[in-house]
Formats: sequence, structure tokens, C-alpha cells
Amino acid sequence: MDKREYSFSELREKQVINVIDGRCLGHICDMFFTKCGKILGFMVPGRKGILRVFSRHDAIFIPWRNICKVGSDVILVELCGGVGLLSTEYAEDEHADQKE
Repeated sequence: MDKREYSFSELREKQVINVIDGRCLGHICDMFFTKCGKILGFMVPGRKGILRVFSRHDAIFIPWRNICKVGSDVILVELCGGVGLLSTEYAEDEHADQKE
């Protein structure tokens, strides 16, 4: 049976894998919504150095439209040639929500 509803707690336990290069991006650490409740995407931690800890500036934003499949233990995403920019994605979707 294919589950269609997930809590944030369930999603953040799943590994996020980029299907383009097979790279494991980590676990979801944050999600972003419009003021109308539309999901914009989620954030996974970026690369961490030996002496660096996770910061929001290092994080990777994954637009919701780039999710290919939510499986039982992984979330498959398609990110080619870079990652989404949160501010650009958010601004476009907020503008679209205002038109509705």
C-alpha cells in the first residue's frame, strides 16, 4: 500500500537521495510553506567540514516539485546542475498565491 500522507516527523527520518548523481543529501531539517499552507519545499543540511557545524547558509533547499518519490525509507529527489534558491522560489510562489 502506498502511503500518501506523512507527518514531518516521518519525513525527517528518511534519507534524501539525489537520483541524478546518487548522492545522499542527508535528512530533512526544515520545511517551508506559503501563508496559504502550500508546501514550497524542504531543507537538508549542506556539507559540513571538520570544524564547521551545520548552519542555514550551508543548507540545500529542495523545491517540492523536485521530489520524485517518497519511499518507505528514502525520499528521491532530482537536482541537476545545482539546487533551488529559497528566496527565488518563495518569492515566485508567494506572488502566485496573491493572484489567486
